[in-house]
Amino acid sequence: MESAASHPLPIDPYLLTNAQADRLDAAQRTLVERCMNRFGVTYRPPDPATPFRPATRTQYRYGVTDPAEAARYGFAPPGSPRTTVPPPAPPPSLSAEAGIVLTGTDDPKAKPGSGAAKGGQRVGGRTVPAGGCLGEARAALRTDGAEAGGDAAVADRINAESFEKAQRDPRVTGVLAEWAACMKQRGFPSYADPLQASGDPAWRTEQPSVKEREAATADAQCKKAHNVVGVWFAVDAAYQRQEIDRNAKELAAVKAELAARQERAGAALGELPPAP
Repeated sequence: MESAASHPLPIDPYLLTNAQADRLDAAQRTLVERCMNRFGVTYRPPDPATPFRPATRTQYRYGVTDPAEAARYGFAPPGSPRTTVPPPAPPPSLSAEAGIVLTGTDDPKAKPGSGAAKGGQRVGGRTVPAGGCLGEARAALRTDGAEAGGDAAVADRINAESFEKAQRDPRVTGVLAEWAACMKQRGFPSYADPLQASGDPAWRTEQPSVKEREAATADAQCKKAHNVVGVWFAVDAAYQRQEIDRNAKELAAVKAELAARQERAGAALGELPPAP
């Protein structure tokens, strides 16, 4: 397997896709703006930050896999920041009263939009909801729980632990030893595994150096020569399937909750339900 990008992991149905996360975010911003307008406050939530995200969960899970791409971009995929992530745009300036409507509190110790922001204030003849308009929007989308609308803890844990277990599995360490020998033959003797190669501090530069591009190309070629990604993916997926079986009841509830949140997002965005 040269690339795992087109191969979903077993845990994927229990984790938000980029499109689902974006849809929830758009719905929340719509509901917040609508709520603020009820209080007579003209407010447009800031556009979300646009960090680099792989097209699929597996696209760079095991590092670079395309020698041609690696020869051009080094270890940093196209579009990803090489050094620092730019700070998000500052939120719009609001009056103190409008800030209470948005967050439900003027207490700096209370997390904005959270249950600690009790609301209840009267603004413009209306009662501020718990958590303000942020809290109201999150409650409407059912994203006000422990995960705050992100991935469920059980799914996140399975996704992270399977990768770590696979990395230590003898089947994977065996092909990684072959990878390391291959890298040594190509003039890169210092790396025990691809994560060490891609994480070399020498690559923290604005543009990829010649040496980085050579190392990344060798990495991708050695992965291909020894089927590193194919073995790693298979072992990773096997550990996930074991945990999915062990947590089947909890994960069924996670999948149902993801679907419910998407339905609520569609309603907030005014989307028509599918035809019967």
